[in-house]
Amino acid sequence: MSKILYFGLSCKAYLRTFGNQSPDVQLCCENCGRLLHKHGRYWRGIVTKHEVIQIPIYRRYCPTCRITISLLPEFLIPWARYATWVREAALKRKHKGFSWRQTTESTTTPAVCYSRRTLKRWWARHLRRAADAALWVAGKLVAQGDDTDMLHLYPTMMNPTPMDTLDWLDKLLPRFIPAGASRRGYWTFLNARLPVASRL
Repeated sequence: MSKILYFGLSCKAYLRTFGNQSPDVQLCCENCGRLLHKHGRYWRGIVTKHEVIQIPIYRRYCPTCRITISLLPEFLIPWARYATWVREAALKRKHKGFSWRQTTESTTTPAVCYSRRTLKRWWARHLRRAADAALWVAGKLVAQGDDTDMLHLYPTMMNPTPMDTLDWLDKLLPRFIPAGASRRGYWTFLNARLPVASRL
């Protein structure tokens, strides 16, 4: 299992801060409520636009439930090798109408690149998850007292396409993300809060 925590740090800042010491985070088990114990770390490579950086991923353990949880920084999601802001930048360009080739070329360097097949996989996943993410964000905005009619922000109410849903999500995110938290895109902040099945 994994838990995404928002530290507000870049990859290199995370490595400088937590390269040799675990984050001072106290977490309780979601099953039994017991305080989780520190449980070592492992190293994981993360691909940015310019390089591959090895960072430590710290773990916590529940002795009652015997569950180990990996504490991922906000710029990672489980099983993804590329930093969240790299994926977000690529998919924003694709959403704006860039071709597959233009998108890959504009978000990579000769030293670090991904294939068009990888980009197509990211795009398909994003189209599947955008609706759940948008509904979650709209619900949170309403719960926070935003009295805007969220459905009127939807581009097309009749037979909406997945692209309409992406447009809706793009309109909701600036209303939900605090000022300054979007320095590296919205997803790093959002993924630390979204339900697992809706992470972008």
